[in-house]
Amino acid sequence: MKSYIYNDIEFGYLKWLLNNLNHITNLKIYLRSPQINRPDQIIWKSVIDANFIRQYCLPDKIINLKYFYIYIGREYQLSVDDIENINNSFKIDSFFISHQWTNIRCFYDENILYQHIFSSNLNELEHYNSLS
Repeated sequence: MKSYIYNDIEFGYLKWLLNNLNHITNLKIYLRSPQINRPDQIIWKSVIDANFIRQYCLPDKIINLKYFYIYIGREYQLSVDDIENINNSFKIDSFFISHQWTNIRCFYDENILYQHIFSSNLNELEHYNSLS
């Protein structure tokens, strides 16, 4: 699934869609945000970490899902501490540990103030295409 999500309503639609696709075993999500400056983008303005992924990018009940790959890109300013906290959130979250999905990383491009969250087991070509 590749999509731009512009506002909170579209995050709600993504969650509804994921909750109604219980037979999926392999899920790849690529999300990019527009500039975050509208009042209907409260979700995009929050920290993207393990809690964010669980709340907005995964179904409420994981029935058949075995393989989960994600890429999220957005303009956002982060500190070194923020990046470390985001990366650690996936390593210590019991949900991600139990599903063995602790390979999600945060990369921050200081030159363009752009945050990348991605599964480190994504195909290298897909990963580089996402970053370009």
